[in-house]
Amino acid sequence: MKTKLMIMLVIVFGLFSCEKEGALPKDPIFDLGGERWKRTDIDNLIYKDFTKPYNIEIKYKWNPYELNHNRTLVPIRESQVPYVLKAIKTVWMEPYEKVGSKNFLRQFPFLKFILTGSPEFQSDGSEIMGLAEGGAKIILFNMNEFLIDNRPSIENTMHTVHHEFAHILHQTIHYPEEWRGISTQWYTPTWFNSDMPTANAQGLITPYAKSSEREDFVETITYLLIHGQDEFDWIVDEYKDAAHIFRLKESLIVKYFKDAFNIDFRELQKEVEKGISKIVL
Repeated sequence: MKTKLMIMLVIVFGLFSCEKEGALPKDPIFDLGGERWKRTDIDNLIYKDFTKPYNIEIKYKWNPYELNHNRTLVPIRESQVPYVLKAIKTVWMEPYEKVGSKNFLRQFPFLKFILTGSPEFQSDGSEIMGLAEGGAKIILFNMNEFLIDNRPSIENTMHTVHHEFAHILHQTIHYPEEWRGISTQWYTPTWFNSDMPTANAQGLITPYAKSSEREDFVETITYLLIHGQDEFDWIVDEYKDAAHIFRLKESLIVKYFKDAFNIDFRELQKEVEKGISKIVL
């Protein structure tokens, strides 16, 4: 009797355990092939101006896997995206294409831009304006505060883009050997303890230029492009004891661009300034 009862219980349990509770969801899981949305005007703009001609991906929709998990960040507002794209195209892409060639950015492109709404702060209190990974990806932070009609805002953002692109250039063709040893005594991992006047007095264009030889190189390039020759000359005149260092670095940069990429650096400076002026009416 007990055996029959146990068999019946097993059969009943088996029937209920095999009962279907509902169909599995048809929609794919997010980030496992499930990122689907209707193409917007922004997506069309990105495809037309960046992806199709240059194979550059612009990511503005929120994806935490692209960012630092240990920092609290927010996505960029979609209304900001076209303004950031306009600055990238006008102040970085068009000048290099005009002075270099139409194919120049295809030879040395970023593969991906990540646009993030908030800044990222380090444990030492410094703020990261942008990050680049192996010349393949650049993250632009604090884009919710970007102002398309404000020159300092454009200079801050495009300083980051030009800085990271200069890294790609010198990683492709190394910066001049003559650069070695010019400012070695001032390089320090605690560069953030220096202010602008201290760095300038030592022959370094910004405090961040004190972090390493390669950062000194790309910071000097970027300052000359974004902040312009007049501001650079003012610093040289203001810090006369370091004037010979600044002029040596400037001459090496001009020669580097000509020898390595057949680019007239002075013309590139003019085109970058034209790009900024075109946006800031």
